[in-house]
Amino acid sequence: MRNTRGLVARARRAAESLMPDTCEVVAVTGRTTNPDGSVSPTYGPPVYAGKCKIQRLRGSFPQTPIAGEHLWTLESLELHVPVNGTAAISVDHRVRITASIESDNVGRVFRVKSDDRKSLQSAIRLQVEEVTG
Repeated sequence: MRNTRGLVARARRAAESLMPDTCEVVAVTGRTTNPDGSVSPTYGPPVYAGKCKIQRLRGSFPQTPIAGEHLWTLESLELHVPVNGTAAISVDHRVRITASIESDNVGRVFRVKSDDRKSLQSAIRLQVEEVTG
């Protein structure tokens, strides 16, 4: 039998070497009402800040739901983060890209849609969505 721990450690290092961006992940801690009557979420301190990679999901197409007489466009993507140090990331957390090899990605904001925890994984692959219109 092969040295599974060694293989996984090498796979994790290789996956992290392909994460050229950085992000910050925070939890929504509540809601606040603004002076104009609109409601905005409030956020806690970062649960993760570090390396990441954005990747489009294969076969994924934008969705266009209607809510409050507004047509939204939701893009589904995958966010890769290292396995270690990311256990606190969970569904409904907010992700903001803080630095990127592609300057247009800086400032993009996503909502975590699903978690990805399994044995022998080289990276955490979170499904995220972005409101683009």
